[in-house]
Amino acid sequence: MNQRRMKARRARVVEAPGAARTKRGERVAFRFNRIDCLRTISGAVSGAALSAVLGAIPAGGAFASGFAVEHHNARALGAAFAGAQARRADAGFAAYNPAAIAGLARAEISSSATALWGPTEYADAEGVLLGTTPIAGRASDDGVLPPAFIPSFAYAAPLADRIAVGLTVISPFGLRSEFADDAIVRYHALDSRLLTIAVSPTLAVDVAPGLTIGASLRLQYADISLETAVDAAGLAALLTGAPLTPGTDDVLADLDGDDLAVGFTAGAQIEVTPRLRVGFSYASKIEHDLRGDAAFGIEDSAAGAALNAATGVFAPTKFSGALSLPATYALGAAYEASPALTLLASATYTRWSVLDRLEFAFDNPAQPPEAVTQDWSDTWAFSFGADYALGEKTGLRAGFMFDETPVNDAFAGPRIPDTDRYWLTVGLTRRLNERLSADLAAGYVFSADREVALTGAAPEDLLRGSLSTSIAVTTYVAGGRLRYAF
Repeated sequence: MNQRRMKARRARVVEAPGAARTKRGERVAFRFNRIDCLRTISGAVSGAALSAVLGAIPAGGAFASGFAVEHHNARALGAAFAGAQARRADAGFAAYNPAAIAGLARAEISSSATALWGPTEYADAEGVLLGTTPIAGRASDDGVLPPAFIPSFAYAAPLADRIAVGLTVISPFGLRSEFADDAIVRYHALDSRLLTIAVSPTLAVDVAPGLTIGASLRLQYADISLETAVDAAGLAALLTGAPLTPGTDDVLADLDGDDLAVGFTAGAQIEVTPRLRVGFSYASKIEHDLRGDAAFGIEDSAAGAALNAATGVFAPTKFSGALSLPATYALGAAYEASPALTLLASATYTRWSVLDRLEFAFDNPAQPPEAVTQDWSDTWAFSFGADYALGEKTGLRAGFMFDETPVNDAFAGPRIPDTDRYWLTVGLTRRLNERLSADLAAGYVFSADREVALTGAAPEDLLRGSLSTSIAVTTYVAGGRLRYAF
């Protein structure tokens, strides 16, 4: 549980503009039996928590489509990842195509790191709870997406004349976002983190002149940590008629879970002509069966504690749910237009439609399974770039990429500041000696603002309410790589 939020404070009491207080002694007529009460409470709370999980998954910033991460190699970044699937004899490109490690003359390591930062803010946030009470709090703020750091590592070595083996360690998906406790968006998002680490032993074989194939086993660990606010005052008023104003007493819900799953990647490279190489790669869908702990800060909420005592809701419990991470298909080409100039291009298709419906369940019987729909779409990304050799030791590159968002506008929330993105990048390679080279890259990523317009009509939004806001994201990217041959 996030100690900063869960300790040393009383339940949040915020006066909702225009909210009328019920006079002491008055009660709203509301008839229900205990079973109906439990179903209503648990359904609403589990729906809110599940929505938080789904809302946390999408990432903004300069990650790739949705919340995928492509920043595995600074040399690839310098060309906006164009042609990455067609690069040969480089351990650092195995993350894009396992066939890339073929053709190495000696063992090598590639270590890369990328930093992402920039201004992110939301503005003009408005929301209504239970269709009647405006949500009070902070309507605008910045720093929604904190700076991110993405490392990667690769090793490869020739095993025989036509066979190479290797190992890559990358983070193929990721997210980090945060909002203040008093933000109007708090019922839809607070803190979110998704971390994945994939370790991939790799084999590549030159099966014929001009044809190389490769494959990797992907052992992928996923860890998710989410926090959101639940309107305990509104829930208590709804179920019991208690004289409480929605939005004045919140319970903070904190979910932490993880899983280890297995997938694979496969790829091929073909020398169509002495000047043209084409590469194709495929990464399989991976299903994570997330399981972890859910905790609720009822010690800071009078309404939450009362509901817990009466029904068992908000009790610490385990949670579980399947998270599908998409398959990708990528095609890249590298054309040697002259001895100094190489033209690059790539197209990537990502099957984000697997993120359609997530089943989610708590072990606490007071909180039965729920489901939330995201209805994401499959996406395309297209990139173009060029490499130019300035002599034997120095190379320059630049690239442009269009990256389509998978997010369905009808379900976009504050944890999903994702829209179509446009990348402009440049890069530099310098050979330092016979065995060591360095790559540097920088980029600028821009996009339209993400407009959020949640009506609150969906069942899972019963306690979260409606929300409208605009989220602006601009990202700067810088990366570096060292490549050393033994």
